Amino acid sequence: MARRSSATQVELASEYASLADQADRHALYQRAVNAPVAHIDFIRKVYRSMRKREPRVLKEDFCGTALMASTWAQRSPHNRAIGVDLDADALAWGRQHNLERHGPALARRVALVHADVLEDSSHRADIVCALNFSYNLLLARHQLLAYLRNARRSLLPDGLFLLDCIGGTEAVIDFAEERRCEEFTYIWSQQGFNPLDHSAQCSISFAFPDGSRIEPAFAYRWRLWTMPELRDCLAEAGFTGVRIFWEYSDDAGEARHVEIDREQNQEIWLAYVVAW
Repeated sequence: MARRSSATQVELASEYASLADQADRHALYQRAVNAPVAHIDFIRKVYRSMRKREPRVLKEDFCGTALMASTWAQRSPHNRAIGVDLDADALAWGRQHNLERHGPALARRVALVHADVLEDSSHRADIVCALNFSYNLLLARHQLLAYLRNARRSLLPDGLFLLDCIGGTEAVIDFAEERRCEEFTYIWSQQGFNPLDHSAQCSISFAFPDGSRIEPAFAYRWRLWTMPELRDCLAEAGFTGVRIFWEYSDDAGEARHVEIDREQNQEIWLAYVVAW
């Protein structure tokens, strides 16, 4: 009997591998979670309204694969971005898939920094952001305060700091959410929520039509910081102004953000926090 070549064996293994085995967790995360275009549109709108000019330099803290930083640089040849994260693997993936594939001109305008956001940075930006609720990874108040102080020091004159915030009655309990994303299902889980410190064990998993799963694809412990806590810490860190933009959705599911100073609690709510 003729022996199969190694190339044929690889092809057969690929043919019979599950969809989960063939999937890339970073690519799935970007498709299911990241929304860089919407974030950037909001940032530019608010910055131009407040500062009467275009922001040019963006610093994305907790950047992961730096999709936001990459998308920002693609918007204009005048734009530059800095992405900071502790996860070297995510940064390497982002450099390969989000920067290098667009050519050296783009890569030269995006600096990916393997560092802790709690450490002081020499980079300065018009916009510093921590999105996808990433600052919730900071479990202690002194850590959050140290980060906010660093973020403020990273701002250029007239710079703005941007966070997104989540809350509501269902945000402070154990729950799971499933959302269909074309070829896969995104699954978010929050378990073991502790009302004494607002911490919980969180995970992101992906399920596929063939029954296979990546479970979990990402797992971490976070603390759900409340809006009053954020505002108090921002003031203590030296920020002198804060604006809250509440997210409303129309019947078609399109989001719009309206500045508010009061709102009723909901099961789940989302908002942008802009500080300077």
